[in-house]
Amino acid sequence: MELNELSGTMRQSAHITTLEHRNELSKREKFIRRLLLGSRDFNPKISAELGIRMTSRYFTVILVRIKRGDDVALSDIPDIIYAIRNIGEELYGAFSECYGAEFEAMTVGFLLNHGSDFSFIREQSQDLKRHIVELFGLSTTLAFCTSGSCSPEECSKLYKNARTAMLYRLSFKPFSIINYDDTLSMSRLSCEYPSLLEREIFECVQSRDEIALSRAIGAFIGTIDNMSYDTIVLHTARLLLAVDGMIVSEKDDGESFDGSIIEALTALESIDDLIAFVEKRCKKVMKIIQMSKSDTKKDFIVLAILKYINENYTDSSLSVEVIAANVNRSSNYIRSIFKKSQGISISEYLTHKRFDQVCKMLIETNLTARDIGKEVGLNSGSYFYTSFKKYTGLTPDAYRKAHRAQNFEL
Repeated sequence: MELNELSGTMRQSAHITTLEHRNELSKREKFIRRLLLGSRDFNPKISAELGIRMTSRYFTVILVRIKRGDDVALSDIPDIIYAIRNIGEELYGAFSECYGAEFEAMTVGFLLNHGSDFSFIREQSQDLKRHIVELFGLSTTLAFCTSGSCSPEECSKLYKNARTAMLYRLSFKPFSIINYDDTLSMSRLSCEYPSLLEREIFECVQSRDEIALSRAIGAFIGTIDNMSYDTIVLHTARLLLAVDGMIVSEKDDGESFDGSIIEALTALESIDDLIAFVEKRCKKVMKIIQMSKSDTKKDFIVLAILKYINENYTDSSLSVEVIAANVNRSSNYIRSIFKKSQGISISEYLTHKRFDQVCKMLIETNLTARDIGKEVGLNSGSYFYTSFKKYTGLTPDAYRKAHRAQNFEL
């Protein structure tokens, strides 16, 4: 066999071996995931076939939650997750039997089977966090739950406890290592909702006093900080819903809030993040209340938008964002008040304005359709022809012939 053929055969063999290894890891990961989720019973035979050894009665479940950075592409996440799983298995595997699995888009889990001493977990977890920062520049929060003597089937409870511990990250320093047992000893002395502080926040929003608002929000969150995680989230959600209620009559203003409050709160990483989130939301309500005091102001803004479009529609770079900057308002806000006032969107009005002018120029000039499109700010040839036919039901040439014939007949 020639050297090139031998080299090709070796590469193909290595590729097949890699695929087989990945397939084996995938089967093992599915087994571990289903075991921790409680969706399958532990089968010693299948476990042995997959190379999973559980010889001790002591288990730990560790969850690693990644905070994705703005400079990390979504397409890179699967490879990062795969690398973190391998690094974790190596670090924890030096002291235990360790098996990793991905549970959510940004969370990796590890099932450890070890002796009665689990003091290695914090040190190895610190090393894992350090590796993730050095390799990927990502911050992580770790949560874990360790059992006394238990069976593999009971590991699903450890997983649930580790998930609960992860939720308590709001009450710990950002990107901590959280032991489920530590969350059990947290203060539960008071769960009363701080109504007086809520009223103070309302008054600050109404009076548009941002400095006092920041102090009131800090006091509100400081009061609930030592409560259970569920209570923190529920009290904060109650506050935000009440603040949102201050603008219920203005909900069509283009500044209404989308998405679930609870979902947004559970995505936060720390108390500081929680304070910033509440403050941002309250200030947004403050702005809406201020801008909704006068409908006359909105009318003037709509007139300014119409004037700007009518004077600049031939500019191919004209956009809602450009118009918003010109009238000194947010793009979402001008979209909303314009649609409410005119019955169509800004983009639709701009399109109508441009194509009305195209129709006029097709009849009154001898310019080509492409040149006319450029004259009115429609530089894309394919977009121009497709949109014109959608707008009029005819091609530009057919429109010109039909309407010039009508003028001639008249």
